[in-house]
Amino acid sequence: MMLDVGYPIDYVKNFKIIVSGITFPKRILPLFALFVIVGILFFISSLNCIALGSSASYVNNDTLASSANKKVALVLPSFTWAAYQNDSFYNFYSLYSYIQFANREVNISITNNTYLLQDRPIPQGPFVYYSDLEEEPYIPYINYINLAKDLYRNHGINPVNITDGDVDQGKIFNPDGTNAYDILFLFHNEYVTQAEYDNLKKFVTNGGTIVFGDGNVLYAEVEYHENNNTISLVRGHNWNFDQNRTAWKGPAERWLDETREWVGSNFLDIPANYPLRFNNNPFNYTHSEENYVANPNAKILIDYGLTGVPRYSGQYLGAIVATYEMDYGKGRIIHMGLWGHMLAQNNEFVNFLNNEIIPLSLNGTLK
Repeated sequence: MMLDVGYPIDYVKNFKIIVSGITFPKRILPLFALFVIVGILFFISSLNCIALGSSASYVNNDTLASSANKKVALVLPSFTWAAYQNDSFYNFYSLYSYIQFANREVNISITNNTYLLQDRPIPQGPFVYYSDLEEEPYIPYINYINLAKDLYRNHGINPVNITDGDVDQGKIFNPDGTNAYDILFLFHNEYVTQAEYDNLKKFVTNGGTIVFGDGNVLYAEVEYHENNNTISLVRGHNWNFDQNRTAWKGPAERWLDETREWVGSNFLDIPANYPLRFNNNPFNYTHSEENYVANPNAKILIDYGLTGVPRYSGQYLGAIVATYEMDYGKGRIIHMGLWGHMLAQNNEFVNFLNNEIIPLSLNGTLK
């Protein structure tokens, strides 16, 4: 908060009143007056510096000056919400995924209960999570979404909320194909359409910056039905679905190679209940869902020192889980590498976002 320290002219007037009754030798008075006025101006300047500096640990004024015209959009994971609600994708997975894993060499087709993969409504507010049937409806990741909005506001930016559907429909671009925003901040956007995936890639190619605030993003493909605001599974999360009634074995990560190329990492597909450890753990983070660096062009900002990877996890041996940045096309990727929404109440993590990641997204350089 700025202090009201008045204007220099007020102090000059007060000075004249104060000294009017004091007798000085004529040659000394002008010098004394000049000395006092300079002192007053210096004092005023110091107060203004104190006022600005009082919030310097939270607001970077250099960032404010250089990013005033930046446009930021937070991409709400609306398709992922639809997949995780009760009576949707994860109810199907819980019924049949064990069959696929128990018969790895056999491609078994499933035709029962495939309605759970088709035309699942996108929640318009709090909903019942598939594994929290006894809990009150809520909106997953909402604390992290609000935190990201608040932190950008601290840096002089008022971000807007958009949805997966908006990105699918190309609303992140102007009519001439240029980017409508400078920065997109994604959360646990695990399920996306092919059009959304392509548009995000184009956004970075055009020169935009995407901040991936969570691990396990862009993992499975869905189809978006705008007419009734629903989604259906297409491919990914170990399944294919024909949009009719048959599901069968499919890829785990839908765009594995392409994501490695332009995002720079892939999902570390080791169950959350496996006791992985992080030797460099400034945020006291517990293994949940992370990405591992898969592109040599990635510039690592924090290597979390992943250890304890089981020997049977072939491609993950020696994997690096890290927060990193990477240039692609004319733009940039910033990836937290961790399941960031689990850390929304962690002060060290919040400070890292505020003091390093947000300025990096706005200005392209660390503090």
